Amino acid sequence: MKNLKRVLFMATAMAYAAAVLSFTEPIVVHAQENETQDVTTDVTDVTENTSESDNSQAEAQAGDVSSQDQAPEDAAAQQAAQDLAAAQAALVAGDPIGYDYEFTMEEIVLMANVVYREARGSFNGQVAVAEVIMNRVKSPAYPNTIKGVLSQKNQFSTYSWASSRTAEETSTDMINLCLKVLSGEYSYLNNANVLSFKRNDGSQTFYGKTLYTVVDNQAFYSI
Repeated sequence: MKNLKRVLFMATAMAYAAAVLSFTEPIVVHAQENETQDVTTDVTDVTENTSESDNSQAEAQAGDVSSQDQAPEDAAAQQAAQDLAAAQAALVAGDPIGYDYEFTMEEIVLMANVVYREARGSFNGQVAVAEVIMNRVKSPAYPNTIKGVLSQKNQFSTYSWASSRTAEETSTDMINLCLKVLSGEYSYLNNANVLSFKRNDGSQTFYGKTLYTVVDNQAFYSI
């Protein structure tokens, strides 16, 4: 039951993030404007009376406009339901959930901003940084919360900037990326022992850790 609640919450959070404007645009509370579906209205019982015919056509046109206005909201609601169903199906099927961690959206917003600044311009780098954060959360050598890991002294230089950002100022693409790393959908490192990274300068070791891989301009190190 605990896992089910966590999965349902994650699905709801991902559906929320997917329903708002993407990438550099801030989180907003209205639904994303998707392509509207073609909506037609059948006009029946049209008499030979010209006036009645005109009225029927006007009503049909009004119905089309109303339906088109409603289409984006309907599409967002339908997508949310599909995401929820997929999460439930994954749980029943025993698919990997990813990191077993109960999070809040406040933590995800903070994490999204740190990931954005630490690996700006590199999708794979952003996924890898998010994995390092969660690897630290699960490691006994570090705090066991996202905020605890990110706020640890002399660890993430971008924390101060990230902690000042609101949800409305945070990229929904970055929120989605972090959620998908937690769920296991996104993974680049595939190694729970990768606990550090820095700008690549060719070093093979870093504070007792060994170079694991280089992603664009960043080097990642494992114990």
